[in-house]
Amino acid sequence: MYYEADKNSVPVSVGSWMFMLLVTALPLIGLIMVIVWAFTGENETRKNYFRALLAWIAVAVVAGVVLALVLPKSPHIQKQIQGWTHKA
Repeated sequence: MYYEADKNSVPVSVGSWMFMLLVTALPLIGLIMVIVWAFTGENETRKNYFRALLAWIAVAVVAGVVLALVLPKSPHIQKQIQGWTHKA
């Protein structure tokens, strides 16, 4: 899909990307800013990037919850983990 010459077609500068990546590395502030940048502003490329990042965060959270629910109920997996952690 091609856009006319407007603010959506203006590329994000390297300096802007560096700033955004630095901010997203901050623990709580980064998550808040990812949400803000995903839904505000006029640059569709930037918004799509941060929406994709939010989707990956959601996948990671779901995977973490599933693992947290499955691991305690599996004695085979618990023995395997104990074997890894108790090697001397």
